[in-house]
Amino acid sequence: MILSGRRSLALAAAVLPTLALTTVLASSTPASASGPSCGSRYALRSTQRMYINSSLRGYLKVYYNSSNGYNCALVVRKGSMPLYSAKLKLCVYNKARTKYGSCKTDGYGKRYSWYAGPVYVYAPHRCLYVYGSINTNSWTKVEVTGKKVLCG
Repeated sequence: MILSGRRSLALAAAVLPTLALTTVLASSTPASASGPSCGSRYALRSTQRMYINSSLRGYLKVYYNSSNGYNCALVVRKGSMPLYSAKLKLCVYNKARTKYGSCKTDGYGKRYSWYAGPVYVYAPHRCLYVYGSINTNSWTKVEVTGKKVLCG
């Protein structure tokens, strides 16, 4: 059967939006699965690996933007399997380096299964406190904590 005239236009009008929607959904999935970014002006300062039962499951990454004095942190899972949860806390130490405040968090009170962050703190020439955790299920967890890390 060959369609012509108005019937072929009606068929094209019905099929094309479906194809466009499928294309948009397919192209957005890999981008969201690849994880977050701090931005192009942020340089990587530290990467800490996060292991559960000798298996690398994620990373705690800290970045710095020297042009504006902001630090950025991320907890990102490794691989394509989702996590049970991911949490992140980034704080600034006081000038005496005795206590920290000005904290930013992500993943608390929520259950992120791919990543936590990015979170940003303004801290030029200051030390940072960084905490990240990932769970592969409700009871198997790894935490990475750094006290007085990344002073500069």
